[in-house]
Amino acid sequence: MTDLPSLLARDPQDFVTHDYAESFALGEKERDEAQLEAARQRFATLAPRIAPLGRMAAENGITEITRWEDLVPLLFPHTVYKSYPLSFIEQGRFDRMTKWLGPLTTTDLSGVQTQGVDTIDDWLRALEAGSDLAPIHTFGTTGKLSIMPRTKAQIDLTVRINANCIRDFQPQANGQKRDLLVDHLPLISPSYRLGASAIARGMNRQAELYAGGQDNALFLYPDAYFSADVLSLAGRLRAAEARGEAGQLALPASLIARRDEFAAREAGRAADMDRFFETALQRYGGQDVFLFAVWPILFEWAEEGLKRGLKGVFGPNSILTSGGGSKGKVLPPDYKQHIFEFLGFERCLEFFGMTELMANAPKCEHGNFHFPPVVVPFLLDPDSGEMLPRDGRRTGRLAVLDLLPDSYWGGIVSGDRVTMAGFDAPCACGRHGPYLEPDIARFSDLKNGDDKINCAGAPEAHDKAIDFLLEKTQ
Repeated sequence: MTDLPSLLARDPQDFVTHDYAESFALGEKERDEAQLEAARQRFATLAPRIAPLGRMAAENGITEITRWEDLVPLLFPHTVYKSYPLSFIEQGRFDRMTKWLGPLTTTDLSGVQTQGVDTIDDWLRALEAGSDLAPIHTFGTTGKLSIMPRTKAQIDLTVRINANCIRDFQPQANGQKRDLLVDHLPLISPSYRLGASAIARGMNRQAELYAGGQDNALFLYPDAYFSADVLSLAGRLRAAEARGEAGQLALPASLIARRDEFAAREAGRAADMDRFFETALQRYGGQDVFLFAVWPILFEWAEEGLKRGLKGVFGPNSILTSGGGSKGKVLPPDYKQHIFEFLGFERCLEFFGMTELMANAPKCEHGNFHFPPVVVPFLLDPDSGEMLPRDGRRTGRLAVLDLLPDSYWGGIVSGDRVTMAGFDAPCACGRHGPYLEPDIARFSDLKNGDDKINCAGAPEAHDKAIDFLLEKTQ
């Protein structure tokens, strides 16, 4: 493990070659020194090439990163990646969307063709076809989706680091480690295979790397696309409802043209879900599997299965990744017990993550979320924006510097109120390094304001927008 600090300082992306769990044995001094050197190099490389970063540095008189305080003025507000005028979307000016995105990435976008592009989905596909990008969108409430200029190589790196986390962070009960990149498992996900959300991008690549190919993966919607246009409509619908103006919302012609497609999927949703779960049991019952699903969907599946007398349906060495809370649904206190009784295994990894982050924070046995050393977390004073001391246990606004991206700036100020500890004392689980306690809230929710739809709620917002589309075009 002695080479990890120098490895991180030289190139944080080399973290993919290292044991994930051993990184939580780093002491405070060696972790900070390695991260600060990596941050210094990232800034030196990207500031001359990322115009907004260079401008912020010039305005603050920062020419070099020598301490953490130098970085705080350079952390982008999370609105930077959705700073385009909404009129670009409404008017179909995707040439201007490309021009807007260009200064936020070092990736060459000169080959992106937008002639004939009139939807967000088609624009994202055009970016992918004409450049090295595999862009990711977030889930917005105003209709403006954040667009992260992630590359295809960075998507792949994210999935590989996640596999290392699954292998090392909490090994199997017998102490054995399963490397999904080598020892594949069938992948099951009651979600979309296609789309440009972080989940869709990640799951599609996981099907290749964890399951060994799409033939060994089962998705609820293997061919349908999780539409960014529908999510944009969902955001505008929510904002219009808050103003009491939902009936006045104009529908884009591009969505009206796809009405029949959405109508067919809406009509068949319940049957599709039943068929998906039945197929999962027929194809993979009794086998070890890799399963990704949010808790409410898992509980519905388990509740129905237990009613039919089904228990222990998958192999004991299966792996579940989940999270996102209850998605606004009320679940019984023992819902996880019912789920694990039905599934037949209890190994589950939960994460705190943001679309803006390439590496998420896994949850330990004491309920805390641990940042890997390729993510530098900060706590900011919610009112002044000043950095809070990096010691003890403190509550404030979360900001992060993701050291992994090498083609865009990974410094982001979030909308999350968090309590953080671990800078100078380990967690009760024994791991060193900063961690979040589980009580995480959006500042906008605390202040009755708007903010982005979280990952767990996004499919529900997507479905609600489709319902609205169908109602308005009858």
